[in-house]
Amino acid sequence: MDLLRIAVDRSIALEILVDAAWTESEVSADPTATASARLCALTLDHGRSIRVLLPEVPPSAIVLLRTQFEALVRAVWARHAATESELARLMAPLTPASQQAARNLPGVTAMLAALEASGPKGAAALLGRARDRLWGGMNSYVHGGIHPLHRGESGYPAQLLTDLLKSSNAFSILTLIVLAEISVDAGILELMAVLHEEFGDILPELEPF
Repeated sequence: MDLLRIAVDRSIALEILVDAAWTESEVSADPTATASARLCALTLDHGRSIRVLLPEVPPSAIVLLRTQFEALVRAVWARHAATESELARLMAPLTPASQQAARNLPGVTAMLAALEASGPKGAAALLGRARDRLWGGMNSYVHGGIHPLHRGESGYPAQLLTDLLKSSNAFSILTLIVLAEISVDAGILELMAVLHEEFGDILPELEPF
């Protein structure tokens, strides 16, 4: 079994445990918790799709890595830095008017700046470092740039795809930090530490949040 296939199978095992933590936890009913939980669910959905696509259609999987990262950033921002007005626009029922209003919500750069000002200590720095490491390559795939054109000709090394999968797994497991804040389950952070130890082979080095 090749390196990537082993990593995908291990990632699925990790996914099952992260999903179970979310399923078994009771989330607070306040609006910031509701928004964050929905965005974390989206983060996990993107991660699940990446694991399906990466072995067969790498460029599409890499496009999803950016959307997974943005969903995670927005989940943390919604919990800690969004204004009441921004949160209301984000959570409004979907209509043509609300869609137009939501276009003015902050993007990744603005959300990270807001988190730097009012979020948990270190959150903006950690997410910012992930952006700095991955952003240029991810954007190239989103916009049909040099990266996918080159890799389409030369191929995708298994180590490259495995490293990208590790980043996706990190985004998924970081949703547990959000869950720890919005649920009443005191054992979530302990679970995260256990998972980090057990699945360290398919995770990048994770810093404290």
